[in-house]
Amino acid sequence: MGIFHTILHPTDFDACSLEAFRVSRDLAHQLGTKVVAFHVVSPPAVVMDDGRVIMDPKVPTPVDIWADYRLAQADSPGVPIEYSVVVGKHNEATRMLVELIGENANGVLLVIGTHGRTGLSRLIWGNRAEEVVRSAPCAVLVVKEPAAS
Repeated sequence: MGIFHTILHPTDFDACSLEAFRVSRDLAHQLGTKVVAFHVVSPPAVVMDDGRVIMDPKVPTPVDIWADYRLAQADSPGVPIEYSVVVGKHNEATRMLVELIGENANGVLLVIGTHGRTGLSRLIWGNRAEEVVRSAPCAVLVVKEPAAS
């Protein structure tokens, strides 16, 4: 077994996250590991047994939040990918991520996307990747947003 047994990829489904998911799949292919994609949805969302999410109980139509990821997964057919979604407050997402890693920090590589914000936008929006790097009990790879073409 190699140095990593799991690549954990927290996502909010933006361009940075999709790039980090691509990097996660490429690394998993090279290292022979699995990828676990992780997302936190806000209450009152409900996660169905099949992984689809009802975002608002007043509109009880389940949504496959992983549809774009499943399409991207087709580019990496030999890489095992698990999808994990939990209900919680977004300001608690980092804590929930650290709990998910738990006692198994050795062998986990966390791959997270970043916008690379600086200045006023960083002050206003914050930097989730920096928060994760500071609190994660495992190795972290930060992937920058892809350059506009």
